[in-house]
Amino acid sequence: MTKKILYVRSGPYKVNLSGYNLQELGLGKAFCNLGYDVDILYYSDKNDVQLIKTQKNTLRILWSKGIKLFRSGIYPTILKRKFLDQYDYVFISEYSQLMAVLLNRLHDNVYVYNGPYYNLFKLKFIEPLYDKLFVKFLNKSSKKIFCKTAMAESYLKNKGFTNTKTVGTGIDLDSYKNTHSIDEITRKLLNKMRGNKNILYVGSIIPRKNVELIIKSFVNYREKNSDSKSNLIIIGKGSKKYTTHCKSLIPKELESSVLWVEYLNNSQLKYVYDEADIFMLPSKQEIFGMVLLEAMYFGKPVIASLSAGSDILIEDGNNGYIINDENVDNWSKKIEELLENDNLRESIGEKAHNTIIEKFTWDKIVLKMEKEFRE
Repeated sequence: MTKKILYVRSGPYKVNLSGYNLQELGLGKAFCNLGYDVDILYYSDKNDVQLIKTQKNTLRILWSKGIKLFRSGIYPTILKRKFLDQYDYVFISEYSQLMAVLLNRLHDNVYVYNGPYYNLFKLKFIEPLYDKLFVKFLNKSSKKIFCKTAMAESYLKNKGFTNTKTVGTGIDLDSYKNTHSIDEITRKLLNKMRGNKNILYVGSIIPRKNVELIIKSFVNYREKNSDSKSNLIIIGKGSKKYTTHCKSLIPKELESSVLWVEYLNNSQLKYVYDEADIFMLPSKQEIFGMVLLEAMYFGKPVIASLSAGSDILIEDGNNGYIINDENVDNWSKKIEELLENDNLRESIGEKAHNTIIEKFTWDKIVLKMEKEFRE
């Protein structure tokens, strides 16, 4: 009989299936490839079931009405033993969500998949209370707490968790193998990129992502290399106040060299990665940084801060670069080093691609998880 997995993304926020490379779908497809049937629960304003096409076995999305409580999502419709008993294994995202506690009380094989290494979801005064009430229970009751990064595992160990294992996060290669027509917004962007050296950033325009450091570094590089044919491409959106601040850092003479795109469908990003030369991610905090996986898969040298994701993906100077400060000159010099040396870019990019293929596809990640099932 085919074994079944339920994955509950407990956050009470509706996701856009076409807007980004959702981790749960990649993980679900990989488990299907191993012979499991998988259901993924996402928050919604109505209950519905959606079948996702896979090469083998069944992958479904259970759109479920949820209750928002202190930034946690609770899903009453699945909190029944009769419903949960159809699953051999239950996954829950994040130890800090109340569903982790509730599911562990109702099912014997619950696995937590934890990303943050800082208080992302809870109000500050709730976190210590939640930890005091539930950490011992979750550590004892959960079959295993899988961690996306070494930073996440260290964070949980400091809280008292011992039943942890760092497995990483994977990339869904199917998203990039399918051919999609290039839409008009993407076409216009690609026309501006072609014939130039291109620095790329993809992500939210928020202070935590440190977008202003990207802009300052690009401006510094261009001021020292005035004849450079180079663009900075920023794909993402954020608050009007922070976006306006970031744009104010660009001198008038460089405004045409900074290309802003608020949104691209995930299917369009591969065309942009193809035209990019380097990728930057100087985040102050990350859960993982899926864009690092994407950029490295497409063979792009990455310049990143030391944060979750880069800590297990990048070997500094080998398959990418980690700069553990916010010194604009240091970031600018690394941009110059890469843009002015085609052979170096190619070598670093090739090693980056190989790292992802060899260690960080979802097929590789779920093998680590399935090993814990057997043990």
